[in-house]
Amino acid sequence: MNRLPRSFALFLSVVAVCGLAFLWRVLPRTSNEGYSPEQPIPFSHKKHAGQYKIDCRYCHFSAYKSVHAGVPPLAVCMGCHTVVKTDSPYIQQIQKAYAEGRPIEWNRVHELPDHVHFNHKRHLAKGVACETCHGQVKEMERIYQAQPLTMGWCLNCHRGFEAPKKILQSTYPDEADPHGPVAPYSCSTCHY
Repeated sequence: MNRLPRSFALFLSVVAVCGLAFLWRVLPRTSNEGYSPEQPIPFSHKKHAGQYKIDCRYCHFSAYKSVHAGVPPLAVCMGCHTVVKTDSPYIQQIQKAYAEGRPIEWNRVHELPDHVHFNHKRHLAKGVACETCHGQVKEMERIYQAQPLTMGWCLNCHRGFEAPKKILQSTYPDEADPHGPVAPYSCSTCHY
């Protein structure tokens, strides 16, 4: 049986790795930055989180204790809207869906590929503010993806290149200018 010489097999491996690295640099990255799908019922984060100053954790309560932030159940909406603005046709749609035990089919805005695992609980426990990834939601009439959420964007933060000052201070409280990673950046950190 013919076997490739060991040096030739090593050469092919190096060529394959260099080829993949080259493709990684030249192929366009997919990003949904700016994506803002129309929702079945208009919802203003500007009004709720901005004007009325409702904390993100009130509606997205699972973000602090779970991998996923989740879409709030209608029961959260009904906590206010059994008495607030009940004459609105949109609120009446929510009330009807709630009474029927039927969820609203919201259109997802922030979506990562299936091979990426993002843990909200870990990031929030470390002090990463919602706005770091989701932008100034308090100013958004209609929610949109404010950041690219690409692998490079995430790695820049993990490595400390573009990490928010608050994160750097909590991670390195005794160092003004850290020279090291803020968070792990091995493949298995996000791809498992």
